[in-house]
Parts: sequence; structure tokens; C-alpha cells
Amino acid sequence: MKRRRFFQTLSTAAAAVSCHAANNVTKPNVVFFLIDDMGWKDLGCFGAKLYETPNIDRLCAEGVRFPQAYTSAAICSPARATALTGRHPMKMQMWNHMHFLPQGQKILPQYLKDAGYQNWHVGKWHMGNEKDKTFPEDLGFDTNIGGWTAWGPGSYFWPYLWNGKAHNRNSVPMLKEDGKEGEQLTDRLTEEALKLIDARQPDQPFYLNFWYYSVHNQKEAKAELIKKYERKIRAMELEKTVRLDPGTGKNLLTSETNAKYAAMIETVDHSVGRVIEKLKAIGEYDNTLFIFFSDNGSTTDDVPCTPLNGGKNSTYEAGVRVPGFMAWKGRIPAGTEYNHSMYIGDVFNTVMEATGQTIPANHETDSTSLLPVFAGKQLPPREFVWYFPDTRERWGQRANAAIFDEKSGMKYFMFFNGDGDELYDLNKDIGETTNLIEQQPETAQALQQRLVKFLKQNMEGLPPTKPNFQASVEQRLGLTIE
Repeated sequence: MKRRRFFQTLSTAAAAVSCHAANNVTKPNVVFFLIDDMGWKDLGCFGAKLYETPNIDRLCAEGVRFPQAYTSAAICSPARATALTGRHPMKMQMWNHMHFLPQGQKILPQYLKDAGYQNWHVGKWHMGNEKDKTFPEDLGFDTNIGGWTAWGPGSYFWPYLWNGKAHNRNSVPMLKEDGKEGEQLTDRLTEEALKLIDARQPDQPFYLNFWYYSVHNQKEAKAELIKKYERKIRAMELEKTVRLDPGTGKNLLTSETNAKYAAMIETVDHSVGRVIEKLKAIGEYDNTLFIFFSDNGSTTDDVPCTPLNGGKNSTYEAGVRVPGFMAWKGRIPAGTEYNHSMYIGDVFNTVMEATGQTIPANHETDSTSLLPVFAGKQLPPREFVWYFPDTRERWGQRANAAIFDEKSGMKYFMFFNGDGDELYDLNKDIGETTNLIEQQPETAQALQQRLVKFLKQNMEGLPPTKPNFQASVEQRLGLTIE
């Protein structure tokens, strides 16, 4: 399906939003689908060839696609925190998957609850703990199904345990009861989400925070679907190809040849389709704002990210540029694209405005509402900073921080492992293949100064990294971190 450019629909979009603002008697429902570790091109509507995502593709076609959607961190917990607060994770003392929301941080569902919403969390949480009272039920959700400290299931099949035990990092123990042999986690979470929708208070709007554990490692899927994609890979004559990452010396996958991963994606797509059909059946589809995002890029030792560089945990594009779109019938023109940058934190600002909430003056946000985008307008150029001072060579990551200036299209990397810094022009080089650091030293220096300023301003209280990288961070920023 050929997509229309946004600025071809300015008048109709503006009229629709204006009409909605004037007649906003019913607050919209909100469904936020967040996928774990899904790469930028892992949907049919983003260019995937092997993977089958017809339900997600249809939903995307009914709204606005964001080809340059960015997350706030190349790892899950900080990115998730930004989505529900609009804040850069460093300002919440988060940069790694071991860091949780600070006590007292107010998040989106708390505001929605004050506005009369019934709020449900289904799936992965991994940004809080019981001690600090930062689980979903502590922070505005009426119901929490499956969300706790775990970054992934021990298994995607019941009883979802790690080596038969309920480990706090690799299991979903609250779903152990009432399960049965052969039950798959995504299917179980979908059943629970549908039950919540059926049991809703029909006179109240709802917010469904459906955060999948899929497609996070470990790769595990239904046997029949794995066989389906093994046959499809052979029929398409696809062969495994890799590229050598020059910075780490690791081979990163460049071909869609992982049958397990393809099967996991299809299961997620089926789940999204079931939620959509339920909302259509009960007459709530037209009054629902759908949000689809991934928390960070894919694990590129076993999933391809081409044409982007890097992968999960990497601040290269494949680590921080993710599939994203929003759909809202009658409010967002169908079949459109916004060919400029947007940010996972925009979810918070957008939902607040779409539901008629005013962000309090004491709630700092680094993000922006996308309602002007829905009306065909372009946002002012933006600037993003990523901080991941750890080396994960498996996915092509070296300890660094990066800054992207949308106005110029330039992206600068400061490395903490001793490697030389890098500069890329994303307008011409989306794959970050040509380092311009020597050709444009003044540009690099200007971006470096802005990056260092941001990092210095937000280092207070930030958890440290490994000693060898911590010393380099301090040296490069010209400060001593206590």
C-alpha cells in the first residue's frame, strides 16, 4: 500500500483534529503495544520480507508511521521509564537494565487515574521493585498481570520458569497458576488482556499498557510456526549472511534467516490482531488511540539490522532507531508518514494531551506531544542524547555516549573504551559507514561540547559503570564522579 506524505493531508487532518477538540465529549481509550527488542525493519510495514505481520501492518496503515522513531536508551528499563514519564533516563538515575524508577516519580497511569481512567498493565515491567513500591500496582495501574522485576521469561512456555525455578530475572511466577502444558506466554497474556477488556466499566475510558516479553532473548517459539518459517526460508532461498563489525570484530547477522524469531513475531502479530478484533466487536475501536513501539533494537548476533549499524545496547542507529507508529481513527489521517524524528517519551506527552490532561509544572519532560503532527504540522528540529558506558561486543557495542542533531543531521559518538570518536551524517549515511570526524572537526567539536554539557548536568546520582569505563567517563568529561 502506497503511503501518503503528511503534508499532502494538512487541511483534512487539521480539520479532523479541530473538530475533535471542539467535540471531545468522550475521552479516548489508549492501547500501548510495546515490543521488547524488536528491530527497526522487523515488520512488514517497515520492510521485512520473511516475517509475517498482517495485523500490525493493517493497523499501521490506518495511522501515521514514524520511520525515524527513537528510543531513549539502547536497553529496556530506561527506555520504558521514558515512555511513561517523558523524561530522559539519566534524569531518573537510569542508564542500564539494573536501574529502576526512583521513588516518588509520577508516571502516566497516575495522571490518567486522576482523570477517571481504568488502567491495566499486562506483560513485562522491569523498571521497579517491591521494596521501592515501584511495581505497576503502586503507580496507578488497577491491575498488573505479569509485570515485575524480570527482564524476560525463563521459558516462553508454561510454567515460564528458569531451570524450573522462579528466578527474579528470568521468570513470570504470577502466571504459574491456572496455566497448562503447552501454553505460550504471548497467548496467555493476550487472554488476560481480553478478559480485562470484557470486564471493563463501560462508562469509563481505559488505558491498556500491553508490554510484551517477546521478542526478547531467549528465542523460543511454537514448533509448528518454526517449521513453517524453516520451509519459507528454503523456498525463498535465503542463506545466512553476516558483516564484520570493525569496532568489535564480531560477525553481525544481515539476513532474515532465524525461523524461531520469525515465529515469535507472528505470535505477537496474532496477539495484536486479537486485541483489535475485540475492540471492534465491542464498538471501542474508533475511540481508541493505538501506540506501537519497540523499547530498543534487536540482538544482532541472531537477528539482522541492515541497513542500520549496531544493534541492541549500541547507540548506533540499530540500537536506538525502532519501529513506531500511532493510529486513531478519524483523528490521525490513515496511510501517512512523518519523515522527521520522534521519541519514545512523546508517548507520555501525546497521551496526556489526547486525554485532556495538562502536564503539571513540577513534572519535567524532555518530550513533546504529537497532536500537532496528527494535524499535519512539523515539529521543530530536535536533539537527542544516548548514554551507554558499557561494552557489549556481542552486539557491536563499545562504551560510549552519542548525540544527534536533527537540524544538521549529524550524529557524534564519544567513546569511553579508548577508541577514537566518530561523526556521521544521517541524512546521507543512515548506515553510519563513513566517519567524518577528520573532515568536519568543527562540527564534531560543537556536538562534543553540547554532549559533555548534557552529561555533566545529569551525572548527579547516576549509578556508575565498571571501574575501567568509569575512569574514562570521568576523564573525558573532566569531572570526578563520587
